[in-house]
Amino acid sequence: MRLRGYRDGDRALLTGRWLPGELLGLPLPGWPALAEPTAVPPPSGPGDELCVAPGAFVRYADIDWVGRSARVETGRAPDAPTTAEALLEAAVAHGFHRLNLRRLYGWVTPAAPTPTTALTDAGFTREASVPEHLWLGGRAVEREIWGALRHD
Repeated sequence: MRLRGYRDGDRALLTGRWLPGELLGLPLPGWPALAEPTAVPPPSGPGDELCVAPGAFVRYADIDWVGRSARVETGRAPDAPTTAEALLEAAVAHGFHRLNLRRLYGWVTPAAPTPTTALTDAGFTREASVPEHLWLGGRAVEREIWGALRHD
């Protein structure tokens, strides 16, 4: 699967019921009925790259063109034909080969139902843990930083 560039017609993909800024932005079960969905801003300059796939998006934020790194966020609609595994694989391929980056990283919240096997299969490893980083389900929860490096 290849990612394509964002167009204004893709705006509906940028709002969903997932945690903000997640590397693996899967819809959260039990999202409170009155809670606003997460909204991802469209690209705003050279530090942002936004790509889409069927029913999903990949956002490269805080791009450091000199250090060749970027924070990656994804989001998927509940009925998206694109799997989390395929989306992460495409995000890594696009980041490393099209954007010529050396390091991709992102936030993962273990309290959310996150299949970390999809992350490890895409080349990500857990780098650090930040206790009580995010408020979820009425309590402070841990958040982890996961990263992938290109070795060549």
